[in-house]
Amino acid sequence: MTNDCLKYYFGMLAEYLRSHQMRGSSSREKLLEFLCDKKNGLHTHFDADTVALRLAEYGSGVSRASVFRNLSLFSDIGILSKSKFGENHFHYELAGTERKNHQHLICKKCGSYIEFEENTLKKIAAGISKKTGFEIDDYKFEAFGTCKNCGEKK
Repeated sequence: MTNDCLKYYFGMLAEYLRSHQMRGSSSREKLLEFLCDKKNGLHTHFDADTVALRLAEYGSGVSRASVFRNLSLFSDIGILSKSKFGENHFHYELAGTERKNHQHLICKKCGSYIEFEENTLKKIAAGISKKTGFEIDDYKFEAFGTCKNCGEKK
C-alpha cells in the first residue's frame, strides 16, 4: 500500500469524523496504518480476529474491542468492503479504487473463494442506474456453490 493510499484513507476517515462530530483516536489510526502496511502478514481478505491477533503480536496496544468496532466503522465509511463468505463472521478487504466492483465465487464446502471481474455486471449496473436515475457507485456480487476441487472429491 503506497503512502498515497494511506493518505487517501486517512482523508476519508478525517472527513467522516468531522462530519459526524467524532474525535480521532490513536487506536483507530494505528489500526488503519496496520491495515495499509503490506508487511502486516494479512491476506487480501481478513477477519477481525486475525487482525486483533496480529496487532497483539506487534504490541500495538489496540484492544480487540477497538479492532471490531473500528473495522465496522471503516466499512461504513467505505475504507473497507465486507463480505460474509457464507460464514458467521465478516471478511474485510481494503476498498481501493483499483479493485472496486470485483466479485466473489465462494465454495460452501471448503470456504475458498475466487475473485473475478465481469463487464456484463458493470453493464447491468450502468443500465439500472440509467433506467432509475439512481447513481450506483458500488455494488457486490457473491455466488455460492462448490469449487472445482471439492466437486472432484465426490
